[in-house]
Amino acid sequence: MNRHRSLFAVLVMVVLTLVIAPLRGSADSSRFDDPDPATIPLPVLDYDDPAKAVVARVTFASRTQATVDRTSVSLQRAHTHIGDPPILKLNLTDVDGTVTDRLNAWSPLWVFSHGDTERMDVRQSGSGSFIVPFSPELSTMTITDVALNRDVVTVDVKPAIRDFCVAHPADPDCLESDLSVDAVEPTAPLFAVLGKPVAVSVTSTVSNAGPDGPADARVERTVVAGPGVTITPAAAETTDVSLAVGTPQRLAKTYSVTCTAPGAHTLDFTTSVTPKRASVIDLDPTDNRRTERLTVDCAVPVTINVQPGSARNPVNLGGSTLPVAVLTTTAGEYGNPLAFDATRIDAPSLRFGSPSLLLLGRGVPELHNRIHPEDSLERDEVRRDGDLDALTHYRPRDLALTTADTSGCVFGRFLGPNGPLSFYGCDSITVVG
Repeated sequence: MNRHRSLFAVLVMVVLTLVIAPLRGSADSSRFDDPDPATIPLPVLDYDDPAKAVVARVTFASRTQATVDRTSVSLQRAHTHIGDPPILKLNLTDVDGTVTDRLNAWSPLWVFSHGDTERMDVRQSGSGSFIVPFSPELSTMTITDVALNRDVVTVDVKPAIRDFCVAHPADPDCLESDLSVDAVEPTAPLFAVLGKPVAVSVTSTVSNAGPDGPADARVERTVVAGPGVTITPAAAETTDVSLAVGTPQRLAKTYSVTCTAPGAHTLDFTTSVTPKRASVIDLDPTDNRRTERLTVDCAVPVTINVQPGSARNPVNLGGSTLPVAVLTTTAGEYGNPLAFDATRIDAPSLRFGSPSLLLLGRGVPELHNRIHPEDSLERDEVRRDGDLDALTHYRPRDLALTTADTSGCVFGRFLGPNGPLSFYGCDSITVVG
């Protein structure tokens, strides 16, 4: 029996390579509800394990406090954990956070004392090496005290796996892949109206130039909105993709953008790609990130009156010149958030047409290339409010509208308090032919 226990003690010390602090005393160990060491079978070696192991050296300040000294990958097999006592539990997780294995492990605080007789003691502190089979998907190892049902420390093993694969690129568990972000392409309407959300689409292209693949990659897309504009969703989004060599993938995402102040405002869209597993080594990380800036033209909402004097606003597409009054308004009038002086319109910038055409940068220009200041009829087609509005004229009508349109709109530029700004306004119409 003594020979059996001595062999057991030697094997435990070899496997754990213990460096033990001063004894706390066997009397203290009785207060823990731990397994009886006499019932624990000897560990055995499993020669079918891969010829690599992940080694984590951990120092325990107590049963519930520990720090990681170092991690590494060894080119020797890990011993099997079958038959190990349920003193500690090793919870192994992959890069997705999924638990891939749970293994029993010996604690470096449990040691044999040699005196008149051999006995098992629980030390107050100590350090040991925890050795598990290598896996290219391995991410973390959490060490749990079973009796206390408490996690002691989580070991991040990814840096050790990455260092190993950098040093051993020909290892079959390691891949070399040149990942890159090839393009970030935001697309938006020509302008957005203050307070009215518009859709902005962004397409990111990522690829793997090899030599190894497919490689699992993690793509993160973020956006930073400058002052004067908000964007939803604003949170970063992470997507996992499998990138075959020479087969780029395009990822599309749509955002809702709302202007909160007039003028030109910016949105910065960033896409980055990184290997999902630590065992994939990116040969050139300098092209793993790309940012593209989108400038949004935030237009001031205004009120227009198509065909002043007509409430129905009939429009014959083959008719003559179409008059449209752009009204001067105060803040809050007609629900407009800002005051607008129509006499400060830049006439060459004016375009009239359906909403869809104007958002594409089309529509017809002001016929006379100038505005006609006058006190125009208001939208009720009866009242004049005494201020100067801008009467404008457009043709041909069939290049601005279709028979299906129910709105006619004006887009242009004007001189605001701090410089040129865009404006936009619509009125209901009835296309009669």
